Amino acid sequence: MTVKAEMEEVEKNKVRIKVEVPAEEVSRAIDRAFRDIAREVFVPGFRRGRVPRRVLQARLGMEPVYEEVKQSNLPDYYREALEQLDLEPIAEPEIDLEEIEIEEGKPLSFQAVVEVKPRVELTGYKGVVVERPEEEVTEEEVQRALDNLRERFAQLEVASGKTLSDGDYALIDFEGTVNGQPFEGGSAKDFMLEVGSENIWPEFNQELRGKRKGDILDVKVKMPEQFPDPEMAGKIASFKVLVKEVKVKKLPEADDDFAKEASKFDTIQELKEDIRGRLQEMKSERARESVRLQVLRKLADGLEVEVPRRMVDEYVQRRRRDLEARLATRGIALESYLKAVNYTEKRMEEEFGEEAERLIRNELVLDAVVRAEGLEVSDEELEKEIERRADMLGLKPETLRSAIQEREGLEDLRVDLLRDKALRLLGEHAVFADEGEGQSPAQTGSADHGEEEEGGEASASAGAGASGGEGEEATPRE
Repeated sequence: MTVKAEMEEVEKNKVRIKVEVPAEEVSRAIDRAFRDIAREVFVPGFRRGRVPRRVLQARLGMEPVYEEVKQSNLPDYYREALEQLDLEPIAEPEIDLEEIEIEEGKPLSFQAVVEVKPRVELTGYKGVVVERPEEEVTEEEVQRALDNLRERFAQLEVASGKTLSDGDYALIDFEGTVNGQPFEGGSAKDFMLEVGSENIWPEFNQELRGKRKGDILDVKVKMPEQFPDPEMAGKIASFKVLVKEVKVKKLPEADDDFAKEASKFDTIQELKEDIRGRLQEMKSERARESVRLQVLRKLADGLEVEVPRRMVDEYVQRRRRDLEARLATRGIALESYLKAVNYTEKRMEEEFGEEAERLIRNELVLDAVVRAEGLEVSDEELEKEIERRADMLGLKPETLRSAIQEREGLEDLRVDLLRDKALRLLGEHAVFADEGEGQSPAQTGSADHGEEEEGGEASASAGAGASGGEGEEATPRE
């Protein structure tokens, strides 16, 4: 231990840290400062870096040396004091360098005033009562999943004489003009579209319904005010549309032949049982996640803590920058996007602020559980998580590890894993409201299964924008 540190609270979430550096360390720092200066100063008769201390001291005096000690060593002493006191700053410290006196053979003392992240002591986080999530897989869900699989193997067949309705497919040619002039992307041949789809202009759906092969339509479409081409924004486009064919989707029969074609199973019953098993796995996992989040929400809502405005503001600005960057890749300005989704900047920032408040409170809860339980993440667990993420991204583990190290993100990843452990622990010790006292999700099959689930799905880090599943983006969305 290099320094001695103590603190006193100045005001809510702001502390004064008093640091004392022993005389022995000060002497070592002064020696290092002389060596560093010797490498930068040219003195006739001496090679650079080989100037004796007594010569440098005679030429420069001690003030430049003391200043070098402050610049080079104070940040390390400050960081060590933070670690000793287990403080997490949320702003740069206020340190009056002019007041710091250095004298060889004597201790060095300084003070730093800094705003810090709130620290809560949590009790009663085991045995939190939650509502039992729905886990039963119904026949309707199995049939719906089977029908979705059949949809993937469906074929379009010509329906002679049929009029178009929602769900049918129209093979069309169309030519579009604005003020009598064709425009880029406004015409196509043999274009297939699904009537009723939300992916086409509503005017096309309205005009196509009830039409049949051979019909020619004149469709008027008001172009969006935020259309990428400003020359066309808000204008009326006219489309001449020829219905060339009406087609309907024909699904394969749900029989043994379909099971053989669509899966590794020989019978439709085997396929349905496999679907049921997969649905059960998904529902059970969602139930476990629901339990964890119910506990986290209750504990976070019950915290008697004031989240620092600085943390909220920094989160809001980060979310804003992220949104602007994503929109910029599409050539869209934030102002235009907000207008298109009927949002104001004030409303956007208010919702980002509410999101920040929730995420930070979640983070405080999980950090308190980590401390109370003495949770740790080993280097092996960290490496396993890097390998898992690399596999998901299709990267080599060493490539991802290098990228994380370049961003100095290994400790952030370790914190994420710690919070995942804390969240799983909360779920394991929750109690179902309908089972009476002592009946936990772990006993009824809805809790986490330890190492069976690897970390990463439920970080509450506000910096990462996740919240144990509650961190969906605040509207507006892209």
